[in-house]
Parts: sequence; C-alpha cells; structure tokens
Amino acid sequence: MKKILVLALCSLFLVPCKAVNYCASASWGYGASATGGGNATPTLVSNETGLKNALKSDNKVIIITNDITISGNQISCSKNNLTIMALPGKKLISNNQTAAQSGILAFSGTNIILRNITFIGPGAYDVDGKDNLTLSNATNVWVDHCDFQDGMDGNFDINEKSDNITVTWCRFRYLKAPKADGSGGADDHRFSNLVGGGSNDKPQDGTYNITYGFCWWDEGCKERMTRCRNCNLHFLNCYWNSSVANYYVGPENAACYFEGCTFEGSPAKNKIFYQNYGGTNGSMFVNCSATKGVPSNVTDRTVLTPTYSYDQLSAADAKNYVTNASCGAGATLTVTNAGAISSGCDGDDPEPVDPPTPGDDLTWNFSTSDFTSKDSLTIDAGITINGLTIGKNMVLDQNSKTISGLTFTHRLKTGGTGSSSKRYLKFDVTGPCTIEVYLVSAGSADRTLNIYSGAYGGTPLHTMTAPQTTPVKQSYNYTGGATTIYMGSANSGINLYGINLIYPGSTGMDFIESQSAARKVLRHGQVLILRDGKTYNLLGQSL
Repeated sequence: MKKILVLALCSLFLVPCKAVNYCASASWGYGASATGGGNATPTLVSNETGLKNALKSDNKVIIITNDITISGNQISCSKNNLTIMALPGKKLISNNQTAAQSGILAFSGTNIILRNITFIGPGAYDVDGKDNLTLSNATNVWVDHCDFQDGMDGNFDINEKSDNITVTWCRFRYLKAPKADGSGGADDHRFSNLVGGGSNDKPQDGTYNITYGFCWWDEGCKERMTRCRNCNLHFLNCYWNSSVANYYVGPENAACYFEGCTFEGSPAKNKIFYQNYGGTNGSMFVNCSATKGVPSNVTDRTVLTPTYSYDQLSAADAKNYVTNASCGAGATLTVTNAGAISSGCDGDDPEPVDPPTPGDDLTWNFSTSDFTSKDSLTIDAGITINGLTIGKNMVLDQNSKTISGLTFTHRLKTGGTGSSSKRYLKFDVTGPCTIEVYLVSAGSADRTLNIYSGAYGGTPLHTMTAPQTTPVKQSYNYTGGATTIYMGSANSGINLYGINLIYPGSTGMDFIESQSAARKVLRHGQVLILRDGKTYNLLGQSL
C-alpha cells in the first residue's frame, strides 16, 4: 500500500475553501435566521422513545447515535429552538406503508436545524400517507446535509404556513421499486418534494420563501423536484439527473431563480420548468447547463434576484462538489457526541470522483460512507461499489472491532455459505497482487473463506481461516494474470470488515503537496497519511 508523506501540512489542513465550504458554520439564504438549539448541551438519543422524549421540550441540541426505526405514527414536534443531528451513518427509518402510520418526522415550530440525517422510507405507495420529513407551520428552518430516500408519499414536503427555509447539500432519491394500486391512484408515486399542499396553501405573507443550495435530485425521482405553489424559490448550484423523471420543477403561481444549476436525466427542455399546473409563473436561468438545452426565461411573473450574501460556483464545478461521494450532498458530515460538526473536504477544491479501474490499489472498508450510506443494510440484490461486487443475501451492520491497529465500525456478514448466485464477493485484478482481508468467524468455530479465479466454485486458489474469537488480517499473494477474483464462505457465516488490494511496486513514497492531490489518492478511502512517524487520516486525526 502506498505511503504518503505530506510536505505542506498548512496547505492540507488549514487553507480555507476557495469558494464554497461543504460544512457551513451557520444558515444562510431565506432561512438565515435559523440558529436551532444554539450551544445547549447535547441530548444523545439511541432509540425511538428517547427521540420522542427529547422532542417534548424547547431549546435542545439532539444527537442521534444509533439507527432508529419509527414503529408507529410519524413523530410530530411543535417545539422551538431545536437542532437535530445524526452521527455519521446513523439513520431514521420507516418500514410502514399504511397511511396512518407512515412517515418519519414532522415539525411545526420555529427556529429548527436538521443536519446529517439519513431518512429511509419504505418506498413510494400512493395512499395519501406521510413523508420522510414534513414542515407544516414551521418557520426559520435550515435542513443541511440530509439524505432522503424512498419516502412513501414524498421525501420532504413543506406546506401550510411554513416559511423562511434553507435546504442545503441534501440528496433526494428512490432506490426501491414503487408499489402500485394505492387508493390515491398513482401507481408510481416517487414524487420527491412538494411546496404547498394545495392551490390555496401559503404562508402568512402569501409566498413561500425557500433557498435550495447544492442539492441533488438523484436517480429514481419521478416528479416533484420540486412541485411548488405560491412561492419564491432560489435554486443555487443544484443538480438534477434522474433517468426516470417525467418533469423536474412544476410551478403553480411560482417564481424560481436557477443559478449555476445542471439538468441532466430524462426530461426534455420544456419539462425542466413544467408549467402544466396553471397559475402565473416566472423563471430565470443564470449560468445553467442542460444536456437537452436550458429553457428560456419565463417572464409572466416577477422573479426576485436574491439579495442575501452567498458564494457560488460554476455549474460544472457545482456538479463536482455536489456529487463528491465523501463530502457532497447527503449525510456526509462528521458529527461527534459533543455536537462538533465538520467536513473532511473543507480546505480545498474537490477532485471529481471517478470509478476505480483495475490496476489501482484499492481498499474496501465497510465502515466508510460508501457502504454505510446505503438505503438498506440487507442486500437483496447484487450491488457494486467502487469496483467491488457484493452478492445478494448479505448484510451490512454496525459492529466495532480493532484489527491490526485499525478500528472498524461496521461489518459485512456473509450469513451463510457462498455460491455463484449469492453470498459472494468479486473484483477484477490485472495481475500479481496481494489481497488482504480483515475477518472473523460468525460462529463458535473457525470457518474458511474460499478464494477463486474466473468463476465461483471448483478448487479454490487459496483459503483463509476466519478464527472464532479474535478478528485478524489474512493475506494472499496472487501470482497469476488478469482475472476476476471471487470470495465466499466454505461453511456458514463469516464477518468481513475490509479488503485491501495491493499491487507490486506500490510501496514507494508519494510526495503530496496539496489537499486536492492528497484527496485524489484518498478518494476511495484507500490510503492513510504518514506524518512524524504516526498514521493520520485526512482530518489530521491520529489513528
């Protein structure tokens, strides 16, 4: 594995971002007045009861420390001066598809901040149910770095008299197939975001004022990105790319200012700002990009140019920022139990993240956000992440272990014997290499991990022992040519924490003189930084 010697530590750790910080110190835009719970001592919650109790009083900083599944009705809160954050990878989950018991959180107070929370719904089903997040009569709100997945009725809706809201660095997507034949009539209700629940829905001053900054409407979203009524919206450096979308923004008596945005995916030019809902609408597109053409401005309604201060990027640069897998849109921040919040990428411009190619040194660490941010811990169908294919019927979950000096927080459980159709891992290699696996038996006896070449089955190239008690790092030196490596348990469950793929000649010293150069090496989480004889991560934390 390559060793990294950092020559310019001040450049790596201290230089501020040139244009935009991933982790803002405070809200801005129309929701700039949101200060949340301020400096209140954090209340740590690890289960549904704890969360409900914490939301019964004002003036709180609440930190979610475990995945929490909502067992019944959507949790409603009408309190004020609240900050709710989640530790890295922690999720709020709803599995219920009944109208009465769907949804996750709903707020109707004032001065509310939500950050770094992953919302996982049960999938779209049109029975007039509830959303992953609903703001009703909520004012001065900041929602930042949240990941919204598979809301039943919607991912995130704003209605009634809510107003003065900023939504930044949020990711909206649908990863589960929609359920048809709901009583609401839509067989595919992957409708992500709604502003205004009806034509007459509006706040006290008559207009919803909302800033969407650096947000990403990703795959699976069908409509409502957003569907907006009686509103004034500022979309800054946002990105739309759903290949199944019918339309993106659907206005009704709405004015939308699009700035440095990128529109890809399926909608035609006239469906980027889709005016079939009526009313008097206006739009302005400033420095935007669209694969099917940027729409012309619509001048039937006055579009306000934002007067508040903000930083901006070009559309191309914004897309790279927003889609950065480590720090971009979604729950990608670092939150601590003490309430400190940061991003590992602030300090320099991000490198676009390209998929790895065979021949690169790689590390697949099942504790990183590439794996822990998935919508479901149970892998029902094969998935590929950074070049590693994981067969179905395997499970990712939390489990802290220290192996060979490295601390892991999550594991991949084979759950049984591997085969060519399930419970296997595979990745391509270009030739001789070292394969390191961090593993332990899931049972009361040692178990065997088989390694094959070209296909799963037959005589293994090599076997590794997963001991029954203490997890270990096992190594295998592959000496053949280019092939696909397969792995699987020979005899029931094995817990895997990470895999290193190391090619000969990669043990030399790389000299890195900037954070962007370091991140290019570190972008898949492969390599640690060596400094003063100690090992550090990109945040400068000793490991």
